Amino acid sequence: MTKPASSAIGSRRPSRAAALAVLVAVLLGACGNPPSPSPSASQNPSASPSGASSTASGSETACAGAELTATGGPWGGAAGSRGSDVVIQNTGAAACLLLPGPTVAMVDQAGTVVLANTPPQVGAARSIEPGEKLGFSLVLGNWCDQQVSLPLHFSLALPSDAVDIASLAVNTLDDLPPCNGPGQPPSLSTTGWEPA
Repeated sequence: MTKPASSAIGSRRPSRAAALAVLVAVLLGACGNPPSPSPSASQNPSASPSGASSTASGSETACAGAELTATGGPWGGAAGSRGSDVVIQNTGAAACLLLPGPTVAMVDQAGTVVLANTPPQVGAARSIEPGEKLGFSLVLGNWCDQQVSLPLHFSLALPSDAVDIASLAVNTLDDLPPCNGPGQPPSLSTTGWEPA
């Protein structure tokens, strides 16, 4: 497994990446339709609303954490939730493939996945060219667990490992959204891939 390139978290990173890789495997297995490393040209590249190419040429391999950087913006709040915009960039020398939609996990210091979104894992894998930037928004809602162990960090799942999202963390209870539905689970959702 390739370690994501960043020194902010140090030795905790491999366990978080491993936990997220297991989560991705479970999600893909539950969907019964893992992304193909070379999707056919007939698949609909709907994850790219602005017309940017999202289909694979057949020569791309799955993106690895060492080939990407991911950075989150500051937290914003609206309608009882917290949100942030995330930008990823391919810093590698070749195009590679992402999952069909952003899969994000909120992870504690021990590397345990506390919460993750479950985007549909059907459709074409998303190709990202060298130097290209893609973005998505994430929204966290209905947080009622005031005993959670802080800080919490976020990781973006890749087909084979994960990359930590820099500058995006939950350091205090004030960073979490309010509990708007006691007894209801928290939520984490993302938009699709968009040109950044």
